[in-house]
Amino acid sequence: MAQSGKDFSLSQAYKMSQAVKNFTQTTHHDTYPAIDTRGSPGWDCKGKAMLITGANGGVGRAVVQAYARAGASHIGLGVRRDVPDLIGAVKAAAAEGGHPEPTVTVLLIDLDDRASISAAAEQLDREWGRLDILISNAGFLPPFVPLLEGNEDDYWHAWEINIRGTYWTAKAFLPLLLRCGGDKTFVAITSLGAHILTPGASSYQTTKFAVVRFAEFLMADYGDQGLLAYSMHPASMLTELAKNIPSGMHQHLNDTPELVGDTFAFLGSKRRDWLAGRFVAVCWDMPELMAREKEIVEKDALKFRMVM
Repeated sequence: MAQSGKDFSLSQAYKMSQAVKNFTQTTHHDTYPAIDTRGSPGWDCKGKAMLITGANGGVGRAVVQAYARAGASHIGLGVRRDVPDLIGAVKAAAAEGGHPEPTVTVLLIDLDDRASISAAAEQLDREWGRLDILISNAGFLPPFVPLLEGNEDDYWHAWEINIRGTYWTAKAFLPLLLRCGGDKTFVAITSLGAHILTPGASSYQTTKFAVVRFAEFLMADYGDQGLLAYSMHPASMLTELAKNIPSGMHQHLNDTPELVGDTFAFLGSKRRDWLAGRFVAVCWDMPELMAREKEIVEKDALKFRMVM
């Protein structure tokens, strides 16, 4: 039986995503010794002050717990409502890693509400007076449906959260990050979807494409002030957000939270200037990626370009 046009496009999208995933010879779906915060990886995040928005989601929870296991001293939870269970999980993770209990600060952030983001930035400045790493984990994924069949409010809400939310987060927190941060690192959450064309995903995948470019512009505007900004594909996990992806693609959403959190903590354990403006995927093998630094910089790779 011949493939339908839609099935063919889905097949092509999968092949494109695999090409990006296979940038390193070794790829992962679960954590591994070089990054495992439950082991003795030879690096840590001691003394780091970090904040992630969307801290209560699958990606956010994994990241803050990994930073705690790696010894971060200040952990900011950007959430829409109080999350006492997450606070307890973060403190337990620090104990699991053999580190002192970190300062855990809940910041009530609604990415639809600019005032809440400004208030959170003021709170963090007042209570911490510092910030090393800011992870903008903004995300909304509407159902994958063709343009004419989709809900207009859902379509545009993806732009409001994924683009405007990332912009508002940067606008509110960059002054503190630049003024009082040691690492001055901004990580924008993007997606493998930024590189592919999946039928029905024009809203989500276009916004994630724009997020990658946004990180490049942050470097253009503030690199001379010491900012380090790059974008990351956080995971292929069946989170609540990802359930809107067509069910036929769910079999590929098999990354573990441990891979996600440990990769973020590894990259945040030290400032890596050569990543400026680049795209990184958590499934890549980190030692292999680090070994290719010279090649990547010389080629100015891992950035969007038009081939002519």
